[in-house]
Amino acid sequence: MGTDEAREYFKSKGLSYSDITEGDICTLTMLLNKHIKRACKNGDMSVNSMRMSQKIKSKFTSRGGLVECYLFINSHYFTQRECISFNKDGFIGFCGWAGGKNPAPIIAAFIEWCDSLERSGADG
Repeated sequence: MGTDEAREYFKSKGLSYSDITEGDICTLTMLLNKHIKRACKNGDMSVNSMRMSQKIKSKFTSRGGLVECYLFINSHYFTQRECISFNKDGFIGFCGWAGGKNPAPIIAAFIEWCDSLERSGADG
């Protein structure tokens, strides 16, 4: 699945920024860590030193919905490149710097996260 398909998947689940809480961003970060670490271990990324940055830049409404959020990824040769961005205008960006198969684990984590948001929304 590519980045356009991932954005469409988010929409097809009926999700919006107002549905996303700070806890949901933490869940996404954990899923990204899981998928990226597995991909590095399996040699599915260009280098095996990629990992999520601890830095998260986010803004939420007074009711707890997401306004914007930027998650970053590090490696041995770079720090804080965009991993996933939830831009103010509603655009969701995926590692625009990445080529080859590097986006695959990031998109896989995002899809798993969308599915978990849909389930939790149905439960609560």
